[in-house]
Amino acid sequence: MNVKVSELKPYKFNVKFFDLLPKDVYNPLKADIEKNGIKTDLHILADNTVVCGHQRLRIAKELGLEKVPCKVVKLEGDDAIKEYVIKDNLLRRHLTPEQKALLYGELKKLPHYQGRVGGDRKSTNFKTDKVSVLKGETNKLIGKEFGVSGRTVDRYLQYSDEVVLHPELRGEKITKVLRDVKKEKQVKEIKVLIPPKGKFNVIVVDPPWPGSEGYDPDGFRGAGDYPTMSFDEIKAIKLPTADDCVLWLWGIDLHLKETLEVLESWGFERKSTLIWAKDKFGLGHWLRNQHEYCFLAVKGKPVFHGESISSILNAPRRKHSEKPEEFYALVEKASPYKKKLDYFARKKREGWEVFGDEVDG
Repeated sequence: MNVKVSELKPYKFNVKFFDLLPKDVYNPLKADIEKNGIKTDLHILADNTVVCGHQRLRIAKELGLEKVPCKVVKLEGDDAIKEYVIKDNLLRRHLTPEQKALLYGELKKLPHYQGRVGGDRKSTNFKTDKVSVLKGETNKLIGKEFGVSGRTVDRYLQYSDEVVLHPELRGEKITKVLRDVKKEKQVKEIKVLIPPKGKFNVIVVDPPWPGSEGYDPDGFRGAGDYPTMSFDEIKAIKLPTADDCVLWLWGIDLHLKETLEVLESWGFERKSTLIWAKDKFGLGHWLRNQHEYCFLAVKGKPVFHGESISSILNAPRRKHSEKPEEFYALVEKASPYKKKLDYFARKKREGWEVFGDEVDG
């Protein structure tokens, strides 16, 4: 139906919320309306209050239009109206991921999303049955409603929370913000880590080598998602080595010379090099790397059975910096010692002691 512009009034949104809506489409929209008229209904309440279509209403007034197409929706209360408008923007507008994240953050605050799942924008009735869900399931269901994964919703909400705490981050890319937050958290956790006890005959070390601090979201995406250490800091590590010890030190192409210097500073003698050949290539400025080096070195006279082990390890590429399970099977086969340490580990494994701030089950 068509309604007189003079009879319409905009809904008075909370200013902070209204600021989240995109503002960079106004001039192109006005030019299109001036040429073709308003084709999409404004959504209004029974008293002619506009809940969706404020920019179109403003343009209609500026252009002196007499009537505009409208659709009446039945909504009761500020929360229901706010939910409806958020969904209208998430489903119909071309938003950047950062704009979507802020809207998801507002959606999360609404009663329908506090441990349950909200309604469908296609319905004008936002009364919702309570749904008992496990932790994380709500985000999956929200994501399904908007055609994204639960993990994407998780990231959007994390970003939204950080922007609320640190307004200066608004406008930064989601990946950069979450990566910087994770690094800051890890730096704090590293300071309170308890060093492993005892002496070890087998040690695997995968240092956070320097050189991955920068992040370029529009070009080379080679930044690591963890805080790095300087060469001097890595050299200063006091490894809990037994008198007879086998060391496996992971290095990267960029720092092969420095890796050998680290071995020397730790008092180890290099014996061989294992090359991990991956099934897919990864990062790289010049060539896309599809391999990693792991230097085999010893101290004293450890027992070692490498006669049937190749210097090439063929194994699938894992998550960033994660080493393959095939590597640990190789290490265990070569060195029949009980005292084994995974330094800067990412996960626990049977028969090993682990040390690192990213260790999970």
